[in-house]
Amino acid sequence: MKKLKVVLIGYGYWGPNIARNISLNPKYEIGAIVDQDPKSRNMASVSYGVETYDSIYALPKTLHFDLAIICTRPSSHLELAKHVMNFCHNILITKPCGTSSTDAEEIAALALSKGVKVFCDFTYHFSPLVNHIITNKDTREILLNMREYSSYRTSLGIVQADVDVLADLAVHDIYILLLLRGSLPLWVSCLRTNSIDDSGLHSAFLTLTWEDGFVSGIHVSWNSPKKVRQISLIGKHDAIVIEEMNRQTPLQIIHFEASASKYELISNEEKTARNVSYTMGEIEAPKIQMYEALAKEIDMIADTINQVPTTIEIPSALEAVSVWKVVEALRRSIESEGGKQFVHG
Repeated sequence: MKKLKVVLIGYGYWGPNIARNISLNPKYEIGAIVDQDPKSRNMASVSYGVETYDSIYALPKTLHFDLAIICTRPSSHLELAKHVMNFCHNILITKPCGTSSTDAEEIAALALSKGVKVFCDFTYHFSPLVNHIITNKDTREILLNMREYSSYRTSLGIVQADVDVLADLAVHDIYILLLLRGSLPLWVSCLRTNSIDDSGLHSAFLTLTWEDGFVSGIHVSWNSPKKVRQISLIGKHDAIVIEEMNRQTPLQIIHFEASASKYELISNEEKTARNVSYTMGEIEAPKIQMYEALAKEIDMIADTINQVPTTIEIPSALEAVSVWKVVEALRRSIESEGGKQFVHG
Protein backbone atom coordinates (compact mmCIF):
# COMPACT_ATOMS: atom_id res chain seq x y z
CA MET A 1 0.00 0.00 0.00
CA LYS A 2 1.51 3.31 -1.07
CA LYS A 3 1.81 6.18 1.35
CA LEU A 4 -0.80 8.90 1.11
CA LYS A 5 0.68 12.30 0.32
CA VAL A 6 -0.72 15.13 2.44
CA VAL A 7 -0.80 18.91 2.07
CA LEU A 8 -1.38 20.60 5.42
CA ILE A 9 -2.99 24.03 5.17
CA GLY A 10 -2.51 25.95 8.41
CA TYR A 11 0.30 25.46 10.92
CA GLY A 12 -0.94 27.58 13.79
CA TYR A 13 -2.62 26.15 16.91
CA TRP A 14 -3.96 22.76 15.72
CA GLY A 15 -1.74 22.26 12.65
CA PRO A 16 1.35 21.06 14.57
CA ASN A 17 -0.75 18.37 16.30
CA ILE A 18 -2.01 17.13 12.95
CA ALA A 19 1.47 17.27 11.40
CA ARG A 20 2.89 15.24 14.30
CA ASN A 21 0.27 12.51 13.92
CA ILE A 22 0.65 12.41 10.13
CA SER A 23 4.44 12.07 10.42
CA LEU A 24 4.13 9.28 13.00
CA ASN A 25 1.71 7.26 10.89
CA PRO A 26 3.44 5.02 8.30
CA LYS A 27 0.41 5.29 6.01
CA TYR A 28 1.22 8.94 5.23
CA GLU A 29 3.89 11.36 4.13
CA ILE A 30 3.73 15.16 4.34
CA GLY A 31 4.17 16.63 0.87
CA ALA A 32 3.82 20.33 1.68
CA ILE A 33 2.75 22.72 4.43
CA VAL A 34 1.01 26.04 3.80
CA ASP A 35 0.87 28.95 6.24
CA GLN A 36 0.84 32.73 5.87
CA ASP A 37 3.16 33.28 8.85
CA PRO A 38 6.90 33.06 8.01
CA LYS A 39 7.74 31.87 11.55
CA SER A 40 5.24 29.02 11.30
CA ARG A 41 6.58 28.05 7.89
CA ASN A 42 10.14 28.00 9.25
CA MET A 43 9.09 25.83 12.21
CA ALA A 44 7.32 23.42 9.87
CA SER A 45 10.29 23.24 7.53
CA VAL A 46 12.74 22.58 10.37
CA SER A 47 10.46 19.96 11.97
CA TYR A 48 9.54 17.98 8.86
CA GLY A 49 11.96 18.99 6.11
CA VAL A 50 9.21 19.67 3.57
CA GLU A 51 8.47 22.48 1.13
CA THR A 52 6.41 25.28 2.63
CA TYR A 53 4.24 27.89 0.89
CA ASP A 54 2.57 31.11 1.98
CA SER A 55 -0.65 30.41 0.07
CA ILE A 56 -2.50 27.48 -1.48
CA TYR A 57 -2.40 29.45 -4.74
CA ALA A 58 1.40 29.18 -4.65
CA LEU A 59 1.33 25.38 -4.70
CA PRO A 60 2.82 24.03 -7.96
CA LYS A 61 0.10 22.65 -10.22
CA THR A 62 2.22 19.57 -10.84
CA LEU A 63 1.98 18.44 -7.21
CA HIS A 64 -0.40 15.58 -6.46
CA PHE A 65 -1.97 15.04 -3.04
CA ASP A 66 -4.14 12.24 -1.68
CA LEU A 67 -5.41 14.30 1.27
CA ALA A 68 -5.66 18.03 1.93
CA ILE A 69 -6.08 19.06 5.57
CA ILE A 70 -7.56 22.48 6.23
CA CYS A 71 -6.90 23.71 9.76
CA THR A 72 -7.15 27.45 9.38
CA ARG A 73 -9.64 29.94 10.78
CA PRO A 74 -13.25 28.85 10.17
CA SER A 75 -13.94 31.98 8.11
CA SER A 76 -11.48 30.68 5.49
CA HIS A 77 -12.81 27.10 5.30
CA LEU A 78 -15.30 27.61 2.47
CA GLU A 79 -12.90 29.44 0.16
CA LEU A 80 -10.09 27.00 0.78
CA ALA A 81 -12.34 23.96 0.35
CA LYS A 82 -13.59 25.27 -3.00
CA HIS A 83 -10.05 25.67 -4.27
CA VAL A 84 -8.70 22.42 -2.84
CA MET A 85 -11.49 20.40 -4.47
CA ASN A 86 -9.94 21.26 -7.85
CA PHE A 87 -6.82 19.20 -7.14
CA CYS A 88 -7.65 16.81 -4.29
CA HIS A 89 -10.44 14.27 -3.83
CA ASN A 90 -10.09 13.87 -0.07
CA ILE A 91 -10.29 16.73 2.41
CA LEU A 92 -10.22 16.94 6.21
CA ILE A 93 -11.57 20.19 7.66
CA THR A 94 -11.22 21.06 11.33
CA LYS A 95 -14.38 21.72 13.30
CA PRO A 96 -16.71 23.54 13.13
CA CYS A 97 -16.41 23.45 9.28
CA GLY A 98 -17.02 27.04 8.21
CA THR A 99 -18.84 29.72 10.15
CA SER A 100 -22.45 28.66 9.58
CA SER A 101 -24.70 25.82 8.47
CA THR A 102 -24.81 27.54 5.08
CA ASP A 103 -21.03 27.21 4.74
CA ALA A 104 -21.11 23.55 5.75
CA GLU A 105 -24.04 22.82 3.41
CA GLU A 106 -22.24 24.46 0.49
CA ILE A 107 -19.07 22.47 1.20
CA ALA A 108 -21.10 19.23 1.41
CA ALA A 109 -22.98 20.01 -1.84
CA LEU A 110 -19.78 20.88 -3.72
CA ALA A 111 -18.11 17.70 -2.49
CA LEU A 112 -21.04 15.62 -3.72
CA SER A 113 -21.05 17.27 -7.15
CA LYS A 114 -17.29 16.83 -7.59
CA GLY A 115 -17.05 13.35 -6.08
CA VAL A 116 -14.86 14.57 -3.22
CA LYS A 117 -14.81 13.08 0.29
CA VAL A 118 -14.93 15.80 2.95
CA PHE A 119 -14.23 14.65 6.50
CA CYS A 120 -14.85 16.91 9.48
CA ASP A 121 -12.53 16.85 12.48
CA PHE A 122 -14.88 16.07 15.38
CA THR A 123 -12.22 14.31 17.43
CA TYR A 124 -14.58 13.12 20.19
CA HIS A 125 -15.98 10.69 17.63
CA PHE A 126 -12.68 8.82 18.14
CA SER A 127 -12.27 9.36 21.88
CA PRO A 128 -11.41 6.13 23.74
CA LEU A 129 -13.66 7.27 26.62
CA VAL A 130 -16.67 8.09 24.45
CA ASN A 131 -16.25 4.93 22.40
CA HIS A 132 -16.02 2.84 25.56
CA ILE A 133 -19.35 4.06 26.93
CA ILE A 134 -21.01 3.50 23.55
CA THR A 135 -19.68 -0.01 22.96
CA ASN A 136 -19.31 -1.47 26.46
CA LYS A 137 -22.26 -3.63 27.58
CA ASP A 138 -22.49 -2.20 31.11
CA THR A 139 -22.27 1.46 30.11
CA ARG A 140 -24.66 0.98 27.19
CA GLU A 141 -27.27 -0.16 29.72
CA ILE A 142 -26.83 3.11 31.61
CA LEU A 143 -27.09 5.10 28.37
CA LEU A 144 -30.40 3.41 27.55
CA ASN A 145 -31.81 4.79 30.81
CA MET A 146 -29.95 8.11 30.67
CA ARG A 147 -31.97 10.93 32.24
CA GLU A 148 -29.49 13.79 32.29
CA TYR A 149 -26.33 14.92 30.53
CA SER A 150 -24.31 17.69 32.11
CA SER A 151 -20.98 19.04 30.96
CA TYR A 152 -18.42 21.59 32.10
CA ARG A 153 -16.01 22.58 29.35
CA THR A 154 -14.03 25.55 30.55
CA SER A 155 -10.52 26.96 30.40
CA LEU A 156 -8.56 30.17 30.13
CA GLY A 157 -8.43 29.54 26.43
CA ILE A 158 -7.68 31.23 23.15
CA VAL A 159 -10.37 33.79 22.36
CA GLN A 160 -10.92 33.13 18.69
CA ALA A 161 -11.44 36.02 16.32
CA ASP A 162 -14.07 34.63 13.97
CA VAL A 163 -16.12 32.19 16.07
CA ASP A 164 -17.66 32.36 19.54
CA VAL A 165 -17.35 29.92 22.44
CA LEU A 166 -20.36 27.95 21.17
CA ALA A 167 -18.70 27.17 17.84
CA ASP A 168 -15.37 26.46 19.54
CA LEU A 169 -16.25 24.49 22.70
CA ALA A 170 -19.98 23.70 22.78
CA VAL A 171 -19.75 21.90 19.43
CA HIS A 172 -17.89 19.06 21.20
CA ASP A 173 -20.82 18.31 23.51
CA ILE A 174 -23.37 18.88 20.76
CA TYR A 175 -21.58 16.29 18.64
CA ILE A 176 -21.27 13.81 21.54
CA LEU A 177 -25.00 14.20 22.22
CA LEU A 178 -25.80 13.57 18.55
CA LEU A 179 -23.79 10.34 18.85
CA LEU A 180 -25.55 9.28 22.04
CA ARG A 181 -29.07 10.36 21.11
CA GLY A 182 -28.99 9.76 17.36
CA SER A 183 -31.04 12.89 16.61
CA LEU A 184 -31.10 16.67 16.90
CA PRO A 185 -32.66 18.29 19.98
CA LEU A 186 -36.14 19.71 19.52
CA TRP A 187 -35.36 23.06 21.10
CA VAL A 188 -32.60 24.87 22.96
CA SER A 189 -32.01 27.83 25.23
CA CYS A 190 -28.82 29.74 25.97
CA LEU A 191 -27.70 32.49 28.32
CA ARG A 192 -24.56 34.56 27.94
CA THR A 193 -22.63 34.44 31.22
CA ASN A 194 -19.57 36.57 30.45
CA SER A 195 -19.36 40.31 31.07
CA ILE A 196 -21.18 42.63 28.70
CA ASP A 197 -17.86 44.50 28.50
CA ASP A 198 -16.50 41.63 26.39
CA SER A 199 -16.98 42.19 22.68
CA GLY A 200 -18.00 38.60 21.97
CA LEU A 201 -19.58 35.52 23.48
CA HIS A 202 -16.89 34.03 25.73
CA SER A 203 -18.97 32.13 28.28
CA ALA A 204 -22.46 30.62 28.20
CA PHE A 205 -24.82 28.17 29.84
CA LEU A 206 -27.01 26.20 27.48
CA THR A 207 -29.72 23.56 27.61
CA LEU A 208 -30.74 21.18 24.87
CA THR A 209 -34.11 19.42 25.04
CA TRP A 210 -35.23 16.45 22.95
CA GLU A 211 -38.75 15.50 21.88
CA ASP A 212 -38.96 12.78 24.55
CA GLY A 213 -38.17 15.31 27.29
CA PHE A 214 -34.50 14.43 27.73
CA VAL A 215 -32.51 17.52 28.78
CA SER A 216 -28.80 18.30 28.78
CA GLY A 217 -27.08 21.19 30.52
CA ILE A 218 -23.72 22.50 29.32
CA HIS A 219 -21.42 25.25 30.57
CA VAL A 220 -18.70 26.49 28.22
CA SER A 221 -16.21 29.26 28.91
CA TRP A 222 -12.95 30.74 27.69
CA ASN A 223 -12.71 32.78 30.90
CA SER A 224 -12.18 30.11 33.55
CA PRO A 225 -8.83 30.09 35.41
CA LYS A 226 -9.11 26.30 35.64
CA LYS A 227 -9.34 23.91 32.73
CA VAL A 228 -12.25 21.51 33.20
CA ARG A 229 -13.41 18.77 30.87
CA GLN A 230 -16.10 16.85 32.73
CA ILE A 231 -19.24 15.07 31.54
CA SER A 232 -21.83 13.38 33.75
CA LEU A 233 -24.34 10.95 32.26
CA ILE A 234 -26.97 10.15 34.87
CA GLY A 235 -29.28 7.17 34.69
CA LYS A 236 -31.89 5.72 37.08
CA HIS A 237 -29.50 4.18 39.59
CA ASP A 238 -26.13 4.70 37.92
CA ALA A 239 -24.01 7.48 36.50
CA ILE A 240 -21.05 7.69 34.16
CA VAL A 241 -18.52 10.43 34.83
CA ILE A 242 -15.91 11.33 32.21
CA GLU A 243 -13.19 13.57 33.57
CA GLU A 244 -10.48 14.03 30.97
CA MET A 245 -8.12 15.97 33.25
CA ASN A 246 -8.07 13.06 35.72
CA ARG A 247 -5.28 10.87 34.37
CA GLN A 248 -5.72 8.14 37.02
CA THR A 249 -9.46 7.50 36.60
CA PRO A 250 -10.76 9.45 33.60
CA LEU A 251 -13.93 7.34 33.54
CA GLN A 252 -15.98 6.22 36.53
CA ILE A 253 -19.24 4.32 36.87
CA ILE A 254 -21.07 5.32 40.04
CA HIS A 255 -23.99 3.34 41.50
CA PHE A 256 -26.53 4.98 43.80
CA GLU A 257 -29.98 4.37 45.19
CA ALA A 258 -32.73 6.50 46.72
CA SER A 259 -33.13 5.92 50.47
CA ALA A 260 -36.84 5.24 49.97
CA SER A 261 -36.92 2.09 47.86
CA LYS A 262 -40.44 2.80 46.59
CA TYR A 263 -39.86 6.52 46.05
CA GLU A 264 -40.74 6.32 42.37
CA LEU A 265 -44.11 4.79 43.25
CA ILE A 266 -45.34 7.55 45.57
CA SER A 267 -47.41 10.49 44.35
CA ASN A 268 -45.95 13.82 43.24
CA GLU A 269 -47.63 15.46 46.23
CA GLU A 270 -45.82 13.12 48.62
CA LYS A 271 -42.53 13.75 46.83
CA THR A 272 -42.80 17.47 47.63
CA ALA A 273 -43.43 16.72 51.29
CA ARG A 274 -40.53 14.42 52.07
CA ASN A 275 -36.79 14.71 51.77
CA VAL A 276 -34.99 12.04 49.84
CA SER A 277 -31.34 11.17 50.19
CA TYR A 278 -29.32 8.88 47.97
CA THR A 279 -27.02 6.13 49.10
CA MET A 280 -23.75 5.87 47.22
CA GLY A 281 -22.87 2.39 46.17
CA GLU A 282 -19.91 0.94 44.37
CA ILE A 283 -17.68 3.16 42.25
CA GLU A 284 -16.04 1.40 39.31
CA ALA A 285 -13.07 2.67 37.35
CA PRO A 286 -12.86 0.42 34.28
CA LYS A 287 -9.48 -0.05 32.67
CA ILE A 288 -9.50 1.50 29.23
CA GLN A 289 -6.80 1.34 26.61
CA MET A 290 -6.09 5.02 26.13
CA TYR A 291 -4.87 6.52 22.88
CA GLU A 292 -4.84 9.93 21.25
CA ALA A 293 -8.17 10.50 19.52
CA LEU A 294 -6.54 12.51 16.73
CA ALA A 295 -4.12 9.64 16.00
CA LYS A 296 -7.06 7.24 15.71
CA GLU A 297 -8.88 9.65 13.42
CA ILE A 298 -5.88 10.10 11.13
CA ASP A 299 -5.44 6.33 10.93
CA MET A 300 -9.12 5.69 10.14
CA ILE A 301 -9.09 8.33 7.40
CA ALA A 302 -6.17 6.57 5.71
CA ASP A 303 -8.06 3.28 5.74
CA THR A 304 -11.20 4.94 4.40
CA ILE A 305 -9.30 6.55 1.52
CA ASN A 306 -7.65 3.19 0.74
CA GLN A 307 -11.05 1.45 0.94
CA VAL A 308 -9.99 -0.69 3.88
CA PRO A 309 -12.94 -1.72 6.09
CA THR A 310 -13.01 0.32 9.31
CA THR A 311 -14.86 -0.01 12.60
CA ILE A 312 -15.50 3.75 12.86
CA GLU A 313 -17.21 5.89 10.26
CA ILE A 314 -15.60 9.30 9.72
CA PRO A 315 -17.78 12.39 10.39
CA SER A 316 -18.48 14.41 7.23
CA ALA A 317 -19.58 17.94 6.37
CA LEU A 318 -23.17 16.71 6.74
CA GLU A 319 -22.59 16.06 10.45
CA ALA A 320 -21.15 19.58 10.63
CA VAL A 321 -24.40 20.93 9.18
CA SER A 322 -26.35 19.25 12.00
CA VAL A 323 -24.04 20.68 14.66
CA TRP A 324 -24.33 24.15 13.13
CA LYS A 325 -28.14 23.96 13.20
CA VAL A 326 -27.96 23.58 16.98
CA VAL A 327 -25.36 26.37 17.37
CA GLU A 328 -27.47 28.75 15.32
CA ALA A 329 -30.56 28.01 17.43
CA LEU A 330 -28.47 28.72 20.55
CA ARG A 331 -27.39 32.06 19.11
CA ARG A 332 -31.02 32.97 18.41
CA SER A 333 -31.79 32.14 22.02
CA ILE A 334 -29.08 34.52 23.25
CA GLU A 335 -30.58 37.27 21.08
CA SER A 336 -33.94 36.65 22.78
CA GLU A 337 -32.29 36.71 26.25
CA GLY A 338 -32.48 32.98 26.80
CA GLY A 339 -35.81 32.30 25.12
CA LYS A 340 -36.69 28.85 23.80
CA GLN A 341 -35.65 28.34 20.15
CA PHE A 342 -36.55 25.39 17.98
CA VAL A 343 -33.80 23.64 16.04
CA HIS A 344 -34.50 23.65 12.31
CA GLY A 345 -33.32 20.25 11.14
